[in-house]
Amino acid sequence: MAIPKPLSTTKVARHCHVSHAAVCNWVKAGKLKAYRTPGGQYRIEPKVLVDFMKQHGMPIPEELSPKRVQRIVVVDDEPQIVELATRALGSEGVGYEVESAGDGYTAGRLVSSLRPELVLLDIRMPGVDGFAVCENIKNDAETKHIKVLIVTAFATEENVRRLKGLGADDFLEKPFEISALKAKVEELIGLPNAD
Repeated sequence: MAIPKPLSTTKVARHCHVSHAAVCNWVKAGKLKAYRTPGGQYRIEPKVLVDFMKQHGMPIPEELSPKRVQRIVVVDDEPQIVELATRALGSEGVGYEVESAGDGYTAGRLVSSLRPELVLLDIRMPGVDGFAVCENIKNDAETKHIKVLIVTAFATEENVRRLKGLGADDFLEKPFEISALKAKVEELIGLPNAD
């Protein structure tokens, strides 16, 4: 993993959504620890900035956050499928962080709050179906980057075409082999904790 480079006051200002002068004032007042380059410019270590931002309740930009665990949300109204996928992907040695939902409404709440890397999604569920969940994920600027893997026993040509049009990233037909599930997930988001 590359060593993070020290940040200029201009970059710090962008991350904190304040003026360059405000950052210089924080440094001069001793609120934000910095050092000077031979040319006299201030430099701030990324970890120092993250600690400062946490201390002052500022949101931490993704590029400054330590690499987080890859999250997957499994959405299916069949408890056996949820249990199988959760055990296969969240087990020791695999290590994704897996949450589950038995319906589309709960899935929407989880996706919104957790911001997972992947949603494993059934299409036939009571209430809000997988089509609507997929569409909501892919039409929202905050979540459209999330990969959607459709896992269904109803992978008809029409359903596949419709889901592709809604932005689904891949498909896995039920019943499935655990090895096939793991391979699809790895293909879409990589291995957990891989740098």
